[in-house]
Amino acid sequence: MITSWDVDTVGDDVLSQPPPLSPVIKCDNPDCKEWRMDANRMKAQRDIYAAEVKSLRCMLQQRIKRNRKRMNQRAEDQERVFLRKRSRTESTPKRLSKSKGPSCRKSPIASHTPVSSSSEPASIDTEASSSSPPIHSPWFSGRGRGNRMRDITFPRIMEKYLQGYRDHYEGIDPTVRLQENAVSKISRVKSFLSFMAHGFNRLSDWLFLRDLKRIRGWSRSLIKSSLQVTTSDFYIKNISHFLKYMNETPCKGSRLNQNDMILITREVAAILKSMRKKVFIHQMQVKRDKMEGLPSHKDIMACLTAAKTRIPQLLDVMTSNPTHATRSLLYGYMTLNWSCIYGHRPGVYSNMTNTEVLKAEITGTAFGHLIHVSNHKTANAFGEAQMYLTIEEFGWMKRWLEIKGTLTGTNNRYFLCIAGKNP
Repeated sequence: MITSWDVDTVGDDVLSQPPPLSPVIKCDNPDCKEWRMDANRMKAQRDIYAAEVKSLRCMLQQRIKRNRKRMNQRAEDQERVFLRKRSRTESTPKRLSKSKGPSCRKSPIASHTPVSSSSEPASIDTEASSSSPPIHSPWFSGRGRGNRMRDITFPRIMEKYLQGYRDHYEGIDPTVRLQENAVSKISRVKSFLSFMAHGFNRLSDWLFLRDLKRIRGWSRSLIKSSLQVTTSDFYIKNISHFLKYMNETPCKGSRLNQNDMILITREVAAILKSMRKKVFIHQMQVKRDKMEGLPSHKDIMACLTAAKTRIPQLLDVMTSNPTHATRSLLYGYMTLNWSCIYGHRPGVYSNMTNTEVLKAEITGTAFGHLIHVSNHKTANAFGEAQMYLTIEEFGWMKRWLEIKGTLTGTNNRYFLCIAGKNP
């Protein structure tokens, strides 16, 4: 059954027509006319201002587009690795003014040559010899490579991070030797980073370290270079220490996650493990060669006899007619006598101070005197170096202290001083 509720009684012609607009009421009030004229006037001004804003927006967008290209180019230049040419008047840092590295031959690399440019950099191809294949990092061949590695510059944020790593390595009270070692260590890290960053336009995110094949290539270039396998192992251990520091202290702006650092450190550890056999074999060969070159018992006794005879004579000559040649001979026979008995490194004798000798005189006995030398190469691992001297041997040292006090220009805290300068 169909009712009126189921049938649409409205026709389609009625639905298709829009509803009529509301009637416009025309007001003859003069205030309404004035307001209407003001509204029309403001609409005209609005259209004019909108056209001006549109033109200004177009000009601003064009200028931003040009500046963006310029800023991107500037950012790319800042992200590249450069090799800075050291000027002739440039001096070494004040705290390392004592150290003088080997003379560096003139590099054919142009100043501020980017490694990441589109064309191959001159620092790669010009240094590689015709017989050896080209490598990304030529700072492991030739003389003076240490000075050249120090000329590598990175973006400012990376240089600041490397400086923080150097401060961490030096500690709160670094010695001159430790500062020199820190400079060498940073140079090796920079060489590794330069090798890894070859061809990358952006460096501050550190994503170039994720290339594990290039890490193996860098290690392979070290092994195939003129360096000994123990030296290559030492360099790779330096990089391993830097990566450990980087894992525990991430750099600002780095996009390397924890998984990336695990992969990188594990790859370096695997490289060190694969080199262990060659390192042990090389160490045994070097030890065997050193054992074959050791002086015989007869030679050692002859040296001790000669030192016992010549040291008093040279002390007498230094008392009457002191000369540089006589002093050098005296130092030579003294260190010869000590080396034949104890076999210390030369740095132990050169770093022995007058205070340590005088302290041994106070704490000595009727049988001899024990000298403790605190500043030497292996002090961190083995502590103070010790030398026990007889009454006669210590008498030579005490007599030399008295003679040295009468000479001019010998106000030096080291026992074996040379013209008032550090040994």
